[in-house]
Amino acid sequence: MEKYLFLDFDGVLNTEYYQNYLCYQGVAYQDEYGAIFDPEATKQLKRIVDATNAKIVIESSWKFLGLEAMEEMWSDRQLPGQVIDITSSSVSDQWLLTANLDDIDPAMGHCKGMEIASWLADHAGPDVRYVIIDDEYVILDSQLPNFILTNPYDGITKELADKAISIFNK
Repeated sequence: MEKYLFLDFDGVLNTEYYQNYLCYQGVAYQDEYGAIFDPEATKQLKRIVDATNAKIVIESSWKFLGLEAMEEMWSDRQLPGQVIDITSSSVSDQWLLTANLDDIDPAMGHCKGMEIASWLADHAGPDVRYVIIDDEYVILDSQLPNFILTNPYDGITKELADKAISIFNK
């Protein structure tokens, strides 16, 4: 069974709490890649990956740095799991041919949910489980059972990690 974790960064691993803490301490709050991730949120990401063997697909706006930069950051920061891809900023023809267009709010326009659905159509087999973790409601209605909404102050908490593990291992 394939398992994919679609991961946002800001408000998920890069938390308001930790950025405030670093500023208060007067220490660096970013490195060459950007904001330094909250160690507690990163610990919860590790729990998810260790318990599920899910591969990571980045759907964060940080993806515009490119897959190679994301892989380098993952290695340099010794982050858990394996980044295998980033979502495309364009929707694939394959997904559009099979999509239920009634599921898409026309006012929403282009969104991460469409990019994720497109990525799954292009890369995932029929036996797939996935979870989307983001601090904004940027999904299609059909993705709601696979969606975990974080509070940007805390990011991934133990409770949210438990929920992700449950979705993957149901």
